[in-house]
Amino acid sequence: MSLESQIRDLAQSVGYAVCRFTTAAPFEDYRQALEDRMRRFPEAADLYAAMRGRVDPCGNAPWVRSIIVAVRHYGKYALPSGLVGHIGRNYLADRRIAACPDSGMPKRMKQGLIALGCRVKAGGVPCRAAGLRAGAVRIGRNGFAYTREHGSWINVEAWRVDAVLTPDEPDPEPLCPSDCRACQDACPTRALVAPYVMRMDQCVAYLTYGAPDPMPTGLAVRMDGWIYGCDACQDACPLNAGRWREDQPAPWLDEAADRLTPAALAALDEATYRDVVQPLFWYIPDTVEGLARWQTNARKALKKELERGEGGF
Repeated sequence: MSLESQIRDLAQSVGYAVCRFTTAAPFEDYRQALEDRMRRFPEAADLYAAMRGRVDPCGNAPWVRSIIVAVRHYGKYALPSGLVGHIGRNYLADRRIAACPDSGMPKRMKQGLIALGCRVKAGGVPCRAAGLRAGAVRIGRNGFAYTREHGSWINVEAWRVDAVLTPDEPDPEPLCPSDCRACQDACPTRALVAPYVMRMDQCVAYLTYGAPDPMPTGLAVRMDGWIYGCDACQDACPLNAGRWREDQPAPWLDEAADRLTPAALAALDEATYRDVVQPLFWYIPDTVEGLARWQTNARKALKKELERGEGGF
């Protein structure tokens, strides 16, 4: 059996839905995209500059010869309905949550690659761009990676190895109709300024957990009920219709769900934040300021629900 076949079998046994290979050549298109965003959005230049180190897979590992790309499908979990629309599904089903059944997938993959004789370094590349080049995914007009079967409810992960693997070819078929505007029209802050162009510093996900305080008022009032993350462009995408399966339970969320509603988070106390919320959603730090951010975001969501007549609070 070839090494490529053994690696694909390994990925399948670990739980990945797709496994493909590409070369260790620099991602020049990605470099150009970063430079373009820095010119267009100088206020966000630092956010893009921080990603330059991913352009060259061999930059900090000259022994790398190939990149392995694998796709994890997370659109299979039955998420508590009261959280969907307020907390992004990617974060609710985050494999980095210790209690999530997928939490050990990257470690098992790396250990398996080492057992196959590979020298391995996880990450360090633009995973979506690597997935595109390897034919593992295609990219939607919202900038998200998609597979035909799972839509955009996926994570793309990569490992750099010293083995020379036969590269796979990109999928040549266009993904989105050229006249589709569903994702752009759905973006609450209009951060999706053009097809494939997301302005990071105005994306709702970044605003909920990464943006410095105070948030500009014009953006704050357009967060549309999101407390942590955002699914607006993915929810609106026709390619995602029927792609979330809800085949598996999510007990790590069921136990915490009543403390993650907008009303509960608006009144969040320090102990609950430290013991329940922050361990699940750690982009917001375990500090007084972090607690205040959760409370502020939740109060905005409550206000939006009241305006819509949905909340009953």
